[in-house]
Amino acid sequence: MVNLTKFSESLAELMQEQNLSVKDLAKATGIKGANIYYYLRAERLPSVESVIALADYFKCSTDFLLGLTDENTCETFKSCPPFSDRLDFLIKYFKVSAYKIYTHTYVSKARFFDWKRGKYMPSLDNIIKLSEFFDCSVDVILGRG
Repeated sequence: MVNLTKFSESLAELMQEQNLSVKDLAKATGIKGANIYYYLRAERLPSVESVIALADYFKCSTDFLLGLTDENTCETFKSCPPFSDRLDFLIKYFKVSAYKIYTHTYVSKARFFDWKRGKYMPSLDNIIKLSEFFDCSVDVILGRG
């Protein structure tokens, strides 16, 4: 699960380091200013797309931004491939079955196969569940790193 307080603190710290206003960040990332205010007040869970846009803008890992790690490695990450392609890669690379993934992450079978077919993108909480299951970073799950 995303710790909204840690996410809020990380975002506020990154914005302060670059002397950015909410308006500036919204313009630079395409995220609505109102949503950024919600994130800063720890009132709303960001979408996967928003987390990626923010991490790309600040050149940090999604794990740092989400408060999953204290280490901020500034680097440029790859663009994310379609999640269905990434899920196929993870299944092959880690040599696990779809059944094992959806039963151990408590994701419904139908939802899992919707991701696999490219019908839906997982929520941020489900991306984190997958990173915990595979014991890797959120960026690896997303195909950024």
